Amino acid sequence: MKRAIVVYLEGKRELLLQFGCLYTSYRSIQSKDTDLVIFGPKQTLELLPDDCIKIEYDSPYHDYPYLNSISCIASSESDSILKDYEYILRTDADTFLTPAWNSFYPEYFTAGIGKYAFDSEVQSKLMELSRLFGLNHRGIHNIGTSHYGKTKQIKKVCELSLLISECILAAEFYESEGSWPGWYRGVTSMYSSEIAINHLIDHLLIEPDKLDFDSTSDDRIESHPHIHCWHTDEAFSKFQFADGNYNHLSLENLDPSIIKDYCMFISLKALIELDVMKRVF
Repeated sequence: MKRAIVVYLEGKRELLLQFGCLYTSYRSIQSKDTDLVIFGPKQTLELLPDDCIKIEYDSPYHDYPYLNSISCIASSESDSILKDYEYILRTDADTFLTPAWNSFYPEYFTAGIGKYAFDSEVQSKLMELSRLFGLNHRGIHNIGTSHYGKTKQIKKVCELSLLISECILAAEFYESEGSWPGWYRGVTSMYSSEIAINHLIDHLLIEPDKLDFDSTSDDRIESHPHIHCWHTDEAFSKFQFADGNYNHLSLENLDPSIIKDYCMFISLKALIELDVMKRVF
């Protein structure tokens, strides 16, 4: 079995810092069956370590970059590379892998929990749009941003999600951004993925302990293969890290068996070891 962690990466400072942490976590777990596959512009890929699988892809969605990680997998550029993998985790750069990844083989398409449709009006809107598109919605809302499943499933979800996003952006948010936490343009990619997954995936596992688990947690890492940095200043915070506010910390004083310390440990280790981090810090 071969697996791939798939990320789209732009050459922005904060994203390169996040990638450095993901890459260092990937290297540290020494997975025997997993590659780190990075899509992005040529000038960005040139900055990355050579043991990544690099696929040149310039996303056309400059006015809505949240579609980058979806469009790259849906693109024809992905076909020749991704066909070699049985399973894919589509995720973002601001994530960490833990050693628990090496024993994480769910039976079905798996996601964590999202936080974009707690409003009943938003949920009703998503159900209605599914009906208008002629798609089946199973009533599953708030599906997480990272998706793990068989390659063909992930690609089909991305292809359909991309089409749905384009329709929603054009029809629903042409004149207005909407209003968070109600119907809001900024989470269109989450809306479209929910609609696509409900239609295409017969067996969906929602595993919030396994995917997109919170980087501020005091839990031990053993049960959490994949950690996501959300919008917070509480440790571990990607924002505080990018501002250099953890640079004074010592690796020796951290407990990498605890999630928030693990993220801190990996991020500081990345600063020490990676040229790409030194270039942008």
